[in-house]
Amino acid sequence: MTNISILIRVFSIIVMFFSSMTISNELASQSDVQQRLQSNEIAISQNELVYIQTDIGQIVIQLTDLQSPLATAQFKNLVNDQFYNGQTFYRVIEGFVAQGGEREYNKGVTKDTKFRSTLPAEFTQKIVDTHSFQVVQSPDLFAPETGFWKGFPAGRDLTTNEQWLLHCPGTVALARNNDPNSATTEFYIVIGQAPRHLDRNMSIIGRVIDGMSVAQAMPRGDRNNGGIVEPTSLSTKIINAKIGSEMNKEKQISYFIDNTKADKFQTRIKNARYKKAAFFVYPGNGNIDVCYHQPSITRK
Repeated sequence: MTNISILIRVFSIIVMFFSSMTISNELASQSDVQQRLQSNEIAISQNELVYIQTDIGQIVIQLTDLQSPLATAQFKNLVNDQFYNGQTFYRVIEGFVAQGGEREYNKGVTKDTKFRSTLPAEFTQKIVDTHSFQVVQSPDLFAPETGFWKGFPAGRDLTTNEQWLLHCPGTVALARNNDPNSATTEFYIVIGQAPRHLDRNMSIIGRVIDGMSVAQAMPRGDRNNGGIVEPTSLSTKIINAKIGSEMNKEKQISYFIDNTKADKFQTRIKNARYKKAAFFVYPGNGNIDVCYHQPSITRK
């Protein structure tokens, strides 16, 4: 056998080896995807969680950077900087929101932090991956399409190539004044019915996954006074706020969320369109409110 023949044969073997490796990797990747699709629940990373201990109980928030990555990063930095420790939920409006942070934020700095940057508006994101959005309702009252964006209730407009998160009960976002680019440190939790008119108007950073009963139990302020809780002593106090991954393991709680792409959840959505139970005289018209049919979250 000539040297050229030997080289050709060696080259062929190398090509076959890497081809087989590529096929194996593709099959493994497909298997991983299939396994994730078949799993009914997905574990939530402790790095996504913020545990807020108040004087009336604990609230746990799941953060996301899907819509507002700069706002989410700043909130996370503020938590790690212990900025919210000792602050209050000073503005609580019945049927609307509970706002936490510096009670006197509009009168000057009351607590020092290097993470007080004024943030640009992050109200929508351009669509770069159509496969990550699951359409559930089209059209929706406030959006051309609504569904789930990596498990979070979201809206989408293909004509403008934009998608955004929804103001469902439990949604967490940064507060601002009339200037769209004025969010800094203040945040709020939706405690009433879904104020969907705020969609595409605020920087949403996450949702409450545990402790909504605590948020609902906060003393309310007078609407005529902007919801400011008076006297100050009635405000719900934030004892501390911590990122889950920064806490001792014995204090971490394991949370699991429904996989919205799994057959179990898809069956739940399908059955919700038309109620078949004997109780229902009117079974529905086939429309779905994704805020009402959010994925369930369990503790284990």
